Amino acid sequence: MNHSAFLLAWYIAEKRDLPWRKTGDPYVIWVSEVMLQQTQVRTVIPYYERFLQRFPGVEQLGTASLEEVLTVWRGLGYYSRARRMWEAAHYLLEQQGGKMPGDYEALLLVPGIGKYTAGAIASIAFGQRVAAIDGNVLRVVSRLLAWSEPVETSRTYRHFSDHLMAWQPALQPGDFNQALMELGAMVCTPTKPDCESCPMAQVCVGYLHGDVHLYPVKKLKPKRQVLTRLTFVLRRGDQVFLQKRPSQGMLADLWEFPGVEISQENGLDECVPVIEKGEFFGFFQEAVHERAFDGLVRKQFQQGLRMNGPVWYNFTHRRWKIIWAFVDLPTPLEPIAAAQKATESVDQRCWVTLQQLNEVALPVAFRAIVEDLTKRGSL
Repeated sequence: MNHSAFLLAWYIAEKRDLPWRKTGDPYVIWVSEVMLQQTQVRTVIPYYERFLQRFPGVEQLGTASLEEVLTVWRGLGYYSRARRMWEAAHYLLEQQGGKMPGDYEALLLVPGIGKYTAGAIASIAFGQRVAAIDGNVLRVVSRLLAWSEPVETSRTYRHFSDHLMAWQPALQPGDFNQALMELGAMVCTPTKPDCESCPMAQVCVGYLHGDVHLYPVKKLKPKRQVLTRLTFVLRRGDQVFLQKRPSQGMLADLWEFPGVEISQENGLDECVPVIEKGEFFGFFQEAVHERAFDGLVRKQFQQGLRMNGPVWYNFTHRRWKIIWAFVDLPTPLEPIAAAQKATESVDQRCWVTLQQLNEVALPVAFRAIVEDLTKRGSL
C-alpha cells in the first residue's frame, strides 16, 4: 500500500461527522475553511450554521453591509477573516457572476483566498488534484519526511507540495487533503501524537527514527508586545458610548469602548497600574474622538477614577492587559432620542443600551467589561 491508500482507508473508517463534509457546494466549503483557520472545530460549528442561515450564498454575503457581516461573525474572533470574505463576495458578484471559480488558479485571483483555501476548495468541491497545506498538514508532512528545516519557508512549501502531489490519488484528491488535515487534528497532534494509532506510522521517517517530537521545526517567534489598555466606559442614563475603530489595522471596523495603549514596566503583573490624576484627561482625549464630553469629564478626572481589572487578551503580535474605568455623564435635560442599533448606524460613534451592546460587532477582548456592566445592572 502507498501513502494515499493507508491514509484514505483510515479516513473512511475514522473521520468525524462534520456538517461541511456533507456538501460539495464550493461556497459552503469556503465558509467552513475560513472559519476553521486558527479556530477549533467545536467552536466553529454553531457560527458556521448561523452564518449560512443568514448568508446562504455569495449574493446574500456580497449584498449585505460589512457591519451586518461583522455582527453575525461576532464572538468568533479574527474579524479580518469576515471582512476579507465580504470583499471577496463583492469580487465574485462583479467579476464571476456570483459563482465560485472551479479552478485553483482562478480561485487564487479572488481577494483573500490564498493557496491553502484555494487548494481546499478546488480539491474538495471540484476534484482538482492540488495540494492544500495548512498547519496540520505542515506538521504531518514534516514528521513523515523528518524535515529538518523551518516549515514556514517557501522552500519547505515547494518541497512538501511536490511530495503531496506524488502521493495524492487521481480520483479522491479532496478526501486525501481532508484526511491529512484530520490526521493532524486527531492523531498527529502538536503534543503527544498518538503514533501507535497512526495509519502512516510504517512510512513515517520521524516515527521510525524515534524523534517525532523534533518536528515540525519552526522559526523563533518574536515575543508578544505587552501593553496596558486603559479603557473608558462612558455611561449616560441607560446607555453606553461606543466608537468605531479605523478601517485598517487590528480589529478594523469593529466597535469598541474607547481606550489607549500604555507601555508600562510592570505590564506583566496582575496589579492595576497607578495612573496619576493629571494623566487621565490627556489619555481620555487621545482615546475618545468626541470632544463634546471634555468639559463634562474634567471634574471627575481631577478627583481620580477607580480602575477595574485587569483581564488579559492575546492577539497574534501583542497582549493586552485591559483595565477600565466608568465615566458617568449627566443625562441631558431633553429626553435622549432612541439610539439606533450600531448595526444600523453609519456614524463612527453611537450610544447603545445593554441589549444592543450584545448585538453589535464588539471584539471578544471586551467581554469582561460587558459582563461587568451586566453584573452591575448599570444599563
